[in-house]
Amino acid sequence: MLVTGAGLLTVHNVLRLLEPWRGDLLAGERGLPRVVTWVSVMRARLPAFEGFSGGELALLSLATLRSLRSQLATLTLPMVIDQLAEIGVSAVAVAGLTDDLSAEDEGARDDARTRASARQTPLIALPANTPLHEIESVILAQIRSQRERQMSGVASDVTSDAYATEFRASLRSEALEALLSGAYTSEALMRERAAHLGYDLSQPYVVAHVDLASESLDMATSPPAPGEAPRAAQLAEALSVALGAWTLARERSTIALAPLAKVERGVQGLQERLETLLTRTLGAPERGALAWSAGLGESAIGPANLRQSAVEARDAARLGRLALGLRRVVRQSDLGVYRLLLALRDSGVLAPFVEQTLRPLSAEARGEALLETLDAYFANNGNAIRAARQLDLHRNSMLYRLRRASELLGLDLENAEARLSLQLALKGRRVLDL
Repeated sequence: MLVTGAGLLTVHNVLRLLEPWRGDLLAGERGLPRVVTWVSVMRARLPAFEGFSGGELALLSLATLRSLRSQLATLTLPMVIDQLAEIGVSAVAVAGLTDDLSAEDEGARDDARTRASARQTPLIALPANTPLHEIESVILAQIRSQRERQMSGVASDVTSDAYATEFRASLRSEALEALLSGAYTSEALMRERAAHLGYDLSQPYVVAHVDLASESLDMATSPPAPGEAPRAAQLAEALSVALGAWTLARERSTIALAPLAKVERGVQGLQERLETLLTRTLGAPERGALAWSAGLGESAIGPANLRQSAVEARDAARLGRLALGLRRVVRQSDLGVYRLLLALRDSGVLAPFVEQTLRPLSAEARGEALLETLDAYFANNGNAIRAARQLDLHRNSMLYRLRRASELLGLDLENAEARLSLQLALKGRRVLDL
């Protein structure tokens, strides 16, 4: 991010802020005018950095990097510099580079310096005992202060008001992306960041996830259709106004954190209210409206629990579409056997069961066609004629496929236990595809 401007924090400004900690520029001097939009400390677990989109100051230490080597042996300082530069971070500060180093660490430092220079990414060295979280807090406060001064200095005309509104919206979106991805270094800092934007994460929220798509679209593989992205933004605004929600619009989905204190009858009341709002905002099906499916997580307090609620909401939206159809607001308690399968997925038990059960079909050249055939057969309660119509197959072709699947699996489709095992594996496959 080589954009510069008055009132914005640059890497050059950051170097001055780092003087009390003896920050020293090792490489990438040409990148000093880069604007710093955020700052984050490397975590001692993978993924070490998450949710970066460019413009950040990345803070890390050689000690943390060494601890991560036990999880990923190829993780080296030069590799980290390359990856962060590729993302477009504005600068990288590393604690431990000014100390006496081993021959191996000296080599890594020199290689990192060469790569940072080539990519014009400032590389800043700090002493090993530098309190990175303290630096993070100082720079975050400076970023906020600079942004507030920039906004207060804008003249109060229509254009300025629009700019200020857009600017605040971008801050809310950045923060919510960080919350949902876990790209924050501590819950305390995430709470502080949310509070600065007007959201008290010590209060209960419920996460809603709304997917927008055409009636038959495979949302996992198909590109967004015309009109989906604008409608997602329109829906985000509507939910923000109607529910007082913190919202985020993506290409074909909208995510909302709705404060539960503002909703009568708790999550049940929110479920009913959301369904009414979605129908009103996106239109009724008879008028050719965009299709949608929505899910709600459970009530949650605090960043980590809200992130889990977001996962619950996403899974409920996508499995609800499969199990219950479109234009429904679904909670995990509505999902029947899928709720059990989600728990098995999270425990790590589901994937081996699905792989073992369906492996003979997965290895077959026409395995996908046979899996589709079994899905249709079970969806039609074992009625081969109705399943053939659904797949637009001749009855004899349907029967041949069923016999072939039975032979490969070594299962008798007339046996109730075998059918149950197979149906669970097919449904489990959908859960894993999420």
